[in-house]
Amino acid sequence: MDLSFNQTSMDLRERFFSLLDSLSALRALSQINLDGISEEELIEKALDELVRYQNVENCSVFSIQGDRLICVAGTNLDESHAYVSGSERRMQIRETMQFKSGEGIAGMAFSSGQLQYCRDCSQSDDFLINTLSGGDLPGSLISAPIMMGKHVLGVLNASHPLPEYFEPWQQHTLSLFCSCLGQIMYNHRLLNDLESEVEQRTRELNDALNEAEAHRKRYEQLLTIDELTGLHNRRYFFTEAEALLSRAVRHDQSCSLLLIDMDYFKRINDQWGHQAGDDVLIAIAKVLKEEARGGDILARVGGEEFAVMLAETGIGGAELLAQRIQERLAQLDTGRDLVGLNLTACIGMTALSPEYDHDLSVSQLLDQLYSKADRAMYDCKREGHNSRKRFL
Repeated sequence: MDLSFNQTSMDLRERFFSLLDSLSALRALSQINLDGISEEELIEKALDELVRYQNVENCSVFSIQGDRLICVAGTNLDESHAYVSGSERRMQIRETMQFKSGEGIAGMAFSSGQLQYCRDCSQSDDFLINTLSGGDLPGSLISAPIMMGKHVLGVLNASHPLPEYFEPWQQHTLSLFCSCLGQIMYNHRLLNDLESEVEQRTRELNDALNEAEAHRKRYEQLLTIDELTGLHNRRYFFTEAEALLSRAVRHDQSCSLLLIDMDYFKRINDQWGHQAGDDVLIAIAKVLKEEARGGDILARVGGEEFAVMLAETGIGGAELLAQRIQERLAQLDTGRDLVGLNLTACIGMTALSPEYDHDLSVSQLLDQLYSKADRAMYDCKREGHNSRKRFL
């Protein structure tokens, strides 16, 4: 009686610790960090915990890919438990470890959704031998479906060299382990799907933002750039000229303004056509770009009328620039055969006077400068064209 009692006590104690190990395996499984790992890495971590806390010699997981179960991870990657060395060898064995629904013990677990226990693999007609490895057969094998609700996500194989090894409580433990693994795999897939969706939506949003930014820049360019000549337009000129004038007033600097109007430009369009007129305007714009400095503001403010706001330049510097522009226009090469073309321009000039009315706003002061240059330009036209004149 004492020996029997002691044996029973030892059996209960062994089962108690086995139960603790089972709970530890489930706890370790639930604590796997899903962030930044693949499903295969997740499964490998799960199998590590299973081997660590349960007395199984070998285990592997088969994932559903199309209509087949394919081994994705395992402690040996073959069900014969032979030693496997070399990555190429492992890939060969992995490729052979495939089961259709209902094929082999794993296939039966997949098709039925129920745990399958092969008590003695050597005596089972359902057990399929992996002939590639050439190793010994396992004694007993459990194939447990990895479930999420009613859906089978894969199959867990656990084996031991001894037949009739797995007791009912161990089968139940593996079923619980597979249920937890199924939930974790499902959550991992949801997380990855969500991350993929977020990444896709983020890419689409970035593409949309980049496209919108390109449209915005294009729209701004259309608002500020003269499409024909590539110079800035009237809208841009008044905005930037006001800023330049504001700096000149604030720092007590000089600045001047030129208005350039081409003489008899309508004759070019009438004699050679509007395309020739456009080509001449483009050539004029090129000359003005080359003569203006980087800090100056140059714009096409009318059909054949241009404006140049000169930073830190008095009326003397403005007149020198006007002279150079007229000289270059007289020798302009448009790239076309325009026999008899003689380009001239009237240029009106003015400059910020030290005695300007300090009560005027910058905008009013710019309007005043523009009016003076405009008046000087029209005086040139009344007096015979191809001239320049200042109005201070």
